[in-house]
Amino acid sequence: MVKTKTFTIGHFNAGSLGTGHDEFIAVMERYGADIVSINETWLSVGEDQRAPVVSGYRLRHAPRLRVPGQRQRGGGVGFYIRDGVNVRVRSHPVAANIEQMWLTCTVNSVKLLVGTAYRPPWQNLNSFLDAITDTITSLAGYDKIILLGDFNVDIQNHDSYTQTFNEFVSSLSLNQLVTEPTHFANDDSETLIDVVCTDIETRRTTVDYIPPLGRHAFICVELNLKKAKPKPRWIVYRPLQDIDITQFGSDLNSINWEDIKTLDNLNRMVDTFNDSVVRLFDLHAPEKRVLIKNNSHPWITDTVKDMMELRDAAHRKSRITKSDTQKQSYLDLKRLVNCAIYNEKRAYFEHNINKNIKNSATLWKNLKNTALRSHTELGLPNHLQNPDKMNQHFLDLTGNSSVSETDVNFYESHKLGTSHFNLLTIHEEAVTKIINDLKSNARGADNIALNMIVLTLPRTLEIITFLINVSIKTSTFPDLWKIGIVRPIPKKENPASENELRPITLLTCLSKILEKAVNNQLTQYLEINKILPMVQSGFRKGRSTATALLSVVDDILASQDKGMGTLLTLLDFSRAFDTINVSLLLAKLSYYGFEVSTINWFRSYLTNRSQKVVFTGTHGKTLSSSLLPVTRGVPQGSILGPILFILYSSDIIKCIKYCKYHIYADDLQLYLDCSPEDCVDTVNKINEDLERIVDWSNKNCLVLNPTKSKFMILGSKNQIQGIKDLNPDIKVNGTSVEEVTEARNLGVLFERNLRFEKHILNVVRSCFYKLKVLYKIRPYINEELRIQLCEALVLSRLNYADTVYGPCLYAKTQSLIQRVQNACARFCFNVPPRAHVTPFLNKSNLLKLSSRRKLHFATLLFSVVRNETPEYLFMKLTWSRQFNKHNTRASSYLLITPKHSTAAFRCSFRYASCKCWNNLPPPIRDLKKASTFKQRLKLHLITLQKLQP
Repeated sequence: MVKTKTFTIGHFNAGSLGTGHDEFIAVMERYGADIVSINETWLSVGEDQRAPVVSGYRLRHAPRLRVPGQRQRGGGVGFYIRDGVNVRVRSHPVAANIEQMWLTCTVNSVKLLVGTAYRPPWQNLNSFLDAITDTITSLAGYDKIILLGDFNVDIQNHDSYTQTFNEFVSSLSLNQLVTEPTHFANDDSETLIDVVCTDIETRRTTVDYIPPLGRHAFICVELNLKKAKPKPRWIVYRPLQDIDITQFGSDLNSINWEDIKTLDNLNRMVDTFNDSVVRLFDLHAPEKRVLIKNNSHPWITDTVKDMMELRDAAHRKSRITKSDTQKQSYLDLKRLVNCAIYNEKRAYFEHNINKNIKNSATLWKNLKNTALRSHTELGLPNHLQNPDKMNQHFLDLTGNSSVSETDVNFYESHKLGTSHFNLLTIHEEAVTKIINDLKSNARGADNIALNMIVLTLPRTLEIITFLINVSIKTSTFPDLWKIGIVRPIPKKENPASENELRPITLLTCLSKILEKAVNNQLTQYLEINKILPMVQSGFRKGRSTATALLSVVDDILASQDKGMGTLLTLLDFSRAFDTINVSLLLAKLSYYGFEVSTINWFRSYLTNRSQKVVFTGTHGKTLSSSLLPVTRGVPQGSILGPILFILYSSDIIKCIKYCKYHIYADDLQLYLDCSPEDCVDTVNKINEDLERIVDWSNKNCLVLNPTKSKFMILGSKNQIQGIKDLNPDIKVNGTSVEEVTEARNLGVLFERNLRFEKHILNVVRSCFYKLKVLYKIRPYINEELRIQLCEALVLSRLNYADTVYGPCLYAKTQSLIQRVQNACARFCFNVPPRAHVTPFLNKSNLLKLSSRRKLHFATLLFSVVRNETPEYLFMKLTWSRQFNKHNTRASSYLLITPKHSTAAFRCSFRYASCKCWNNLPPPIRDLKKASTFKQRLKLHLITLQKLQP
């Protein structure tokens, strides 16, 4: 890669970033420009992965605007920006069908405005240039301008178009730098239509035409503008794989872990344990600081790069001499380069990808580092480099933070029932299972990762169990484990402020082991004593977003069958987990039967917590804020946080007098039957319930956000119109809630008729996009891996909530879904264009998606029937005789199909369950284990599929 001390800008009309990746990456590495503008990206929204991932660069692009009556295919502009170059994407006046994108950046105290624009040949030149002028005029505050793009005006011609362009450049006091042809339709057609205009002095301008890249030349301009020396990026890690296990074990055994038990308090015990572990690993696997090298395409070797340069030199000579011999020499070199790239790539994939198909961790690591890399921006922009300001922002919460003493006293002096909960000590076997179930190796404030704990476990299991039991016995949570390390992650590209950052909190590994031990006991107590609301589905065994949505959809369809529409209100709480009042939570624990010692443990766990923000700054060094106290909420990233929030908010159901409702963690939805005749009364009832919920929220320090809450009218077309004509007004805290025709509900896009057409369309679109990405590597991966990647990256998207939308689909929507699998089959098995895919699916024992949905629905239903969980679904089932789950012959129990009057009801859980359960072969219905049931049913469905003509 060329390294220069001055700022370098590039431009290229790609004619689609979806092809020619290896050649594009090679030329990007050859010139090493700081910013490269791209025209004709041919990328749509969300299609970043179709573009080549260039090591050390991030991609920002703007797709072609969709204007009715004009061409939608192609177009699009964007930039590749080198890591370390901090830019901000600037908004600009929107001009109809004008494709442009603008950045600002500062180089050596000079504020640059960098823009790129593309004009299709059919677009009016004056309108295009007027729009660019308006944009430049509106973006004030810059020192210099750089404008790059394909304007489709041949500057070599002295016609009216060229004159108009020159007047435009002159009016802005810019210079057009490109003097050589940039577009080559064939050997005899050369035009200069790609331009670079700037008011900055330049050192050199290079125009490099490389035929394998397309018909446009790559342009590189070196500006007379010194840039700061790029900061290297480092990572710090412990090379655990290099540990001498024998010597490590000897030193591990030499530590007197029993001395920890003699210390007088838990904090000293934890500190001593922590110091011993860290010193041990500092001796055997000291932290290493390694420079991150950008090499996302290792198959483009130095030899391949040399061959490319020889090929390009031969092409330039061929164009000059017009000799057939030189042209043949170029073609021969071109063929050799293509073969070399293919062979190197094939060898890399065979050695690093295909051979690791059974090693999931290594396989996905290698894929994500090369073939499936995403365009992620490393680090935060220059204006977001203050960790203390960031930390304070994350802790600044809206809403009321104090609670009524009366409410606290009520919960402390009353009990829900007669049950009691007291934390018990645990055994080493339970600790081992907890450690084996943990996944993350992220390090918290103690600088100890899970894989470090696992290596020491033969000697430290006893002392870890001892520390956990001391914590439980003394009702004390160690101070070190209360510190959270917050990593700020951008919610979107180019975050403008702290509001657009998401705080991710890392907690210590040992604290999570203790939390899991407590969580297991707490969950068991709450479920046995049925303390949590039946319709709370968040973070509970046997419940999920799918079961929650099944219940809601079933109720709505049942109302529709009775001639009623439904008003569905989706409520949004702002940062609900973070705004909990700890004193009120502890009082509620007392109300729910927690013993004093257990409440004291939770008090120690929840109070005197602190956090600091840590991230890598633009200069490559780690920035860290000071510790700030966390006075509200449950710990973010914790294991106990979700269940504590659910417990804290359980009494919200007392506010709901009229509506049906369902809760998933902090997502609350209310819905009520409605007909035009009683619409006013229905709306009043909903608003009364909402008033009580708002009052409850205020008393419990939670903030209900009316602007993000939504409501929908659902039902048949006539039912919806009849209610809509009456203009129902749902209000939260005096603010009208927006009525929408579609809304995302627990990850599923709800539409008024509950046929999920738009949801499926969006999912199918994302599936085909992922498949396009995979096609880039198909020649280099084997059939087994193709199937695995299609399942993991494509078809898995259709699995989410398929038990909900499956029974509701129109035939045309089912066909649309099946097209995805058909395309995957052609990808995996190289199915000829005119051949059917079914024989290939059958040969590999792969179910069609309609049968997969049957399998998933039947498996969920089997769990509901056998475990009678969740109750809200089991209660919807009507049996032909008294059901007894302990009966050894479930085949004697059949479900009664509910009477109904509309076809829509056949989409309901009640109807679909009857059809599914009653059609199961009796031997499969009689099975007891869910895993065996799923295995046998899948075999049965595959057999039926193979018997079909």
